[in-house]
Amino acid sequence: MISIMERTEEMVLNESGPCLKVTCVIRKSNRARRINLRVRSRDKAILTLPRWTSYREGYTFLKQQESWLDKNVRKFPLICSLVDYFSNGGRVWLSENYHLLVCSSISSSARVIHEISDDEIRLYLPGKKLPEEEIFSFLRGVAKKNLTERLHFLSKECGHKWSKVRIGNQKSRWGSCSAKGTISLNWRLVLLPYEIGNYVIYHELAHLIHLNHSAEFWSHLNDLCSNAKLLDKKLRKEGKSIISLGHQP
Repeated sequence: MISIMERTEEMVLNESGPCLKVTCVIRKSNRARRINLRVRSRDKAILTLPRWTSYREGYTFLKQQESWLDKNVRKFPLICSLVDYFSNGGRVWLSENYHLLVCSSISSSARVIHEISDDEIRLYLPGKKLPEEEIFSFLRGVAKKNLTERLHFLSKECGHKWSKVRIGNQKSRWGSCSAKGTISLNWRLVLLPYEIGNYVIYHELAHLIHLNHSAEFWSHLNDLCSNAKLLDKKLRKEGKSIISLGHQP
């Protein structure tokens, strides 16, 4: 017979980024032979204790592993709806100046209406429309036009020729370049600061010459984008929460 007894500990982690609330389930198990800490999601971890280990020892161990826990829970993507993202000040970058996206309901129209000003995009959604789906559809269309135009401009600037462009809904990649010269870009690039989005485009253009990540590739990319290394670090940091927007958990 396996005996399991549980307690929970609420933790607030903020060592390597914005505050995260994590629930740690502390279990005692007759089968456990050592203390084991596992991360299950961005907001949940499980600490398993052998039956002879006291809860006080478990709490002490958990406190000692706080830095490790903070680092590893952040490896899990933050699943967030587009509605929540823009309700909390999310930005759309179609140029060096960002736009805020604001949604309003409208009963006098059967279709989505949008207005774009200098600093705001306003979507008017018919009552029966689902905001998440309509925001996704609208932004993907805007991104297709914007990113294609940016690719044309930047490729002409650096003298590189590509064959096709695809604006996709990738789950984990910002872009790719095939041996045949097809460049694929994630539509969520318009949710990143403009210079970071352009860096990804330069990155894929550099792959037209070097289809790898060799020293020659990075040297060439640095010729196209002088602060490539810095922007790559920013992409890794700021892109973690953006890449999962609009995906189903």
